[in-house]
Amino acid sequence: MKEQLKPEEICIEVKLELLKICNDVMNNIVTPNELIKDLEKLVSQISLSV
Repeated sequence: MKEQLKPEEICIEVKLELLKICNDVMNNIVTPNELIKDLEKLVSQISLSV
């Protein structure tokens, strides 16, 4: 995620990332390990943004 985003922009970024992850899961594109890495990455981005 980019630095200095407004809270609304952070929310949109997070939702988009979650949609990508969900789409990959629904299409069986990711392995469980990749899913964990993607979710960990998203959580760290959220933590850095707060």
